[in-house]
Amino acid sequence: MVLETQGISKCFGSMYALRDVSINVRAGEFHALVGENGAGKSTLIKILSGIYASDEGDILWQGNPVMISHPRHSRDLGITVIHQDRHLIPSFTGVENVYLGLDYEKNFIRVNWKKMKQRATALMDELDIHIPPDTQARYLSPPQRTQVEILRAMMTDCKLLILDEPTAALTDQEAAQLFAIIKRLQERGTAILYVSHRLDEVMALSDRITVLKNGRLMKTLDRADTAKDGIISLMTDNWSSGASAREKNKRRISGRPLLEVSGIASLDGTVKSIDLKVHAGEILGLFGLGGSGRTEALECIYGTREIAGGSIRLEGKAYPRPSPRDSIQRGMVLLSEDRRGKALITSRSVKENMVVSVLDNYSRFGYMDDKAQERDTLQKISALAIKTSGPGQPVEELSGGNQQKVVFAKAMMSSPRIILCDEPTQAVDVKTRHEIHGLLGDMASLGRAMVFVSSDIKELLEVVDRVQIIVRGQSRECFENDRLNAETVLSRCYAD
Repeated sequence: MVLETQGISKCFGSMYALRDVSINVRAGEFHALVGENGAGKSTLIKILSGIYASDEGDILWQGNPVMISHPRHSRDLGITVIHQDRHLIPSFTGVENVYLGLDYEKNFIRVNWKKMKQRATALMDELDIHIPPDTQARYLSPPQRTQVEILRAMMTDCKLLILDEPTAALTDQEAAQLFAIIKRLQERGTAILYVSHRLDEVMALSDRITVLKNGRLMKTLDRADTAKDGIISLMTDNWSSGASAREKNKRRISGRPLLEVSGIASLDGTVKSIDLKVHAGEILGLFGLGGSGRTEALECIYGTREIAGGSIRLEGKAYPRPSPRDSIQRGMVLLSEDRRGKALITSRSVKENMVVSVLDNYSRFGYMDDKAQERDTLQKISALAIKTSGPGQPVEELSGGNQQKVVFAKAMMSSPRIILCDEPTQAVDVKTRHEIHGLLGDMASLGRAMVFVSSDIKELLEVVDRVQIIVRGQSRECFENDRLNAETVLSRCYAD
């Protein structure tokens, strides 16, 4: 065994995040770790990486007991974690980020940049990774950023690579490239501990699967001896998603367009010419390959990315110079894919995050109405079933799925009529994903207009009424979602 935990427990106050968890990981194994948001996966990873200390239990590394007291100690043992939020410095090149936290190569007292680049590119060749080594991280695609972190891990004697939601924002093609790299790492003897809510990936790639629920170990299963429904049953008390959001929500789409976009282009050239129209009661899907400009198009419409041309109309009225403040006042909100960087202030409380965009609504004669803030926050916590100790709990202490629910609650505080959703179910568990789909359907049924971006084409087809294709910053065909399949959508993405 590379790793074994024996009866690991961790408390926060009076609540157990982990309780008596024992797992083991073998050399070269692909071992999946699954569970709902809040099941204890992140806590276990933080204990293995030296961020948290366990309250009870033991860790055995290659058969010997160890006390992992610091992230550096974890890495020196041979454990590397690639978190869902990539740890790169945007202004550093690929090579500089590969060496982040590592000792630089030197000629006496001077840094030997040439040798560093040679060593990094040699490892790229070995793993069949293709990244421009002198390009700044800010210009790398999501899969390239993940590959930089894998390279950094393999620059050390990495025996256990822990991947936390590595495909959350990747297209199917980009995910396939990542899986090929992982396979080569396994062939080198590196064990993989893989955390993902995408159960299709888990079932396709894993040797064994460990299921956590409410901080407890439910079972470790051989992949060959189980099925996806069995895993969902262990995770969620036999919960079943049932019908899709489109089947459950028989929406009546009116003829009134709430959002009309014609030929918009971004000042930086990423968005070249986007046309779309969304009606009241409709969910319009935007789909394109990585780098197609989906996110950037939403940012142009909302006002966080400057536009250089084209027109936007909200409920029939021209909107020539969009800005976030004006968009909210006009009834349009954006749910950013970067919830930690752009949607939430994670060090602040649940209440503070929910009301931050509508603070003016709580101002009374120069004073803030704290009771009204508390009342509305509690209402949203109840309506969205957010697992929290209360409105005052810091958002950083919530699971990823519950953080995403706070993002939704924050957006709903302004009672928007147009909702731009960028990867709204990224890195949430299967049950929370279904709850979010239901919420979107309910809002559409109330006459709101929504634009929905997802890298998961299967999810997109379960939720949206139409699919607008985007290729290299330009809008192409728009399909009615009537017996539409993934092959048809992808074929248009790759067409010249």
